[in-house]
Amino acid sequence: METSDAAAMTHLEGAEEQLSRLFGSYKAEWLRERIFDLFTEPAYFPELLTARPCMLVGGRGTGKTTVLRCLSYEGQFVLSGRDSKATSSAEYYGIYYRVNTNRVTAFRGPELTEPEWTKLFAHYFNLVLCDLVLQFLRWYQLYTTHPIALPPEACALVGSALHLPLVSSLAGLETSLRANLVEFEAYINNVEDGPRPLLSIQSGPIDLLLEAVIQHPAFHGKLFFFLLDEYENLEDYQQQVINTLIKHAGQWYSFKVGVKELGWRRRATLNPNEQLISPADYVRINIPDHLSGEKFKAFAKKVCNDRVHQLRYADHPPITDIAWALPGYSDEAEAEALGVVGETESVKEELGGSATLHEQDILQHLSPLQLYFLRSWARVENRSLQDVFHAFRNDRVEWDTRYDNYKHALLYTIRRRKRGIRKYYAGWDVFTQLAASNIRYLLELVDQSLLMHLRNERPLSEPVPQDTQTHAARYVGRKNLSELEGLSVHGAQLTKLLLGLGRVFGVMAANPLGHTPEVNQFHLIDNGREIGAREPSEDEVEPILNAAVMHLALLRHPGSKLVAETDTREYDYMVHPIYAAFFEFSYRRKRKMAISSRELLDLIRAPKRAIRDILDRSNRTEEDEPLPEQLRLFEAYYRGGS
Repeated sequence: METSDAAAMTHLEGAEEQLSRLFGSYKAEWLRERIFDLFTEPAYFPELLTARPCMLVGGRGTGKTTVLRCLSYEGQFVLSGRDSKATSSAEYYGIYYRVNTNRVTAFRGPELTEPEWTKLFAHYFNLVLCDLVLQFLRWYQLYTTHPIALPPEACALVGSALHLPLVSSLAGLETSLRANLVEFEAYINNVEDGPRPLLSIQSGPIDLLLEAVIQHPAFHGKLFFFLLDEYENLEDYQQQVINTLIKHAGQWYSFKVGVKELGWRRRATLNPNEQLISPADYVRINIPDHLSGEKFKAFAKKVCNDRVHQLRYADHPPITDIAWALPGYSDEAEAEALGVVGETESVKEELGGSATLHEQDILQHLSPLQLYFLRSWARVENRSLQDVFHAFRNDRVEWDTRYDNYKHALLYTIRRRKRGIRKYYAGWDVFTQLAASNIRYLLELVDQSLLMHLRNERPLSEPVPQDTQTHAARYVGRKNLSELEGLSVHGAQLTKLLLGLGRVFGVMAANPLGHTPEVNQFHLIDNGREIGAREPSEDEVEPILNAAVMHLALLRHPGSKLVAETDTREYDYMVHPIYAAFFEFSYRRKRKMAISSRELLDLIRAPKRAIRDILDRSNRTEEDEPLPEQLRLFEAYYRGGS
């Protein structure tokens, strides 16, 4: 027996290790070279292959890093099966650079003025890009065995442009440039203590180097892409420096930039009157727009199936279809799983006693959820059940529409105020909606579902039960909530804001009848105009909302007016669906409510009062809804404020 248990434990540990390897490395940075083996080409990938600059916009986890790294020369080499001929015949070569916060934040401080920092950073970026090109040439020689030599005069010109010692060979240029780059970084860290080095003109050395490279027979007619990742890490003036490079890039190279939504804070070049404008200067690829709905579902399914096909556990066959492994419920089936039949046993009896044959036939064909709807409507309208049923019978079109509007919302009420699962979040379709076009979130949901399934001693040859999926969805929501605090200087505020909004929408979800159902969005209003109170300034609200959008605490969608990207008041905001299972509200993008700037800030500063005030306006009260078990860890927050 002990041997059998030990063997089972060994198999489980092996399966958990595989899951961690295939699904647990949610960040592209953790996968290293395996990122290329697991790459699935998204639908927008061909748009990146043109000569035009591209801005790839999306939140963390939407796949920007993966795509850029797979566009790089290393990525293309691995994806081609390490075929040196494919490398030699490639039409483009991508050179990847991740903006390192440690480096770029060194170029700020009171020691120098911003114009002085700008000149230093422009020179530094010349050094960085030239160094990356030289690294590529060395790599190319190594993996294609084609020797690359540039004319001595070209090497000397590039060296002169960067104020390097006289060089006449590619190897000498690389060695000298690397040493100069290290010295320059050391100087920046001690910028007050020594004489300023000579600086290069922006883009000059890059143009000279790539002009020489393109003239080599191996690179005739080829394109070079600089792939800049995490653009939001740059200082504002640094974005202007690189914006200038993007707008005036030489004919031999272009830029593909990955940036979080709202992370591109400056659109101007170093000429403040010159802006980068789409589509004249670049192509904007907004990942959620390109990978939404069925497109995201198909993309995500391929990503997950490529992984689960490699998963082996004991003697069980591998999972062939992730959608099969994650079954969901229809609304009617979920209602029965939540116990609706027990809630409606008396409804047929009460109505059947005096029903005509025709009415009995109608009753016979109603689902338990429909009966529950009629009973609930009668209670909220303070009418008799017979009266509501007769109205239902006499105008089926109107009542069927009403039922369709409320049937999903009713699921949040069946186990209201009860312990345990009060709403299921399960099924492949539901998981893709919880992820909201974010592939990292989807991988987390799948990973945790399969992991909990195994730990419950269930084989992978069986689908994951809906309750296990629900617990996994709660866990992922809780985990991402706890991680918000470390993502931004506004992290603690974002956590409190989510706790407040989640509680408001959770209470509303538990009490939808007589109200607008499935409220999970809001737009900002200025209550000061209505009640004469001074509203907080935009300077207080905008940074919090922008940080919430950038770090995926909130999603935002344009409101009814066409507005600038920075106009916070004309957008509709939605708590990211990944948190829906944790707070128990609808993950579907449905209806919205108005919240004032003051209420938004009070959710952070005085949550008890703010939650009460917002709910009062919708004729609901928090006292009617005890905290779900998973929120009791945050009771101190919910008691905060008056």
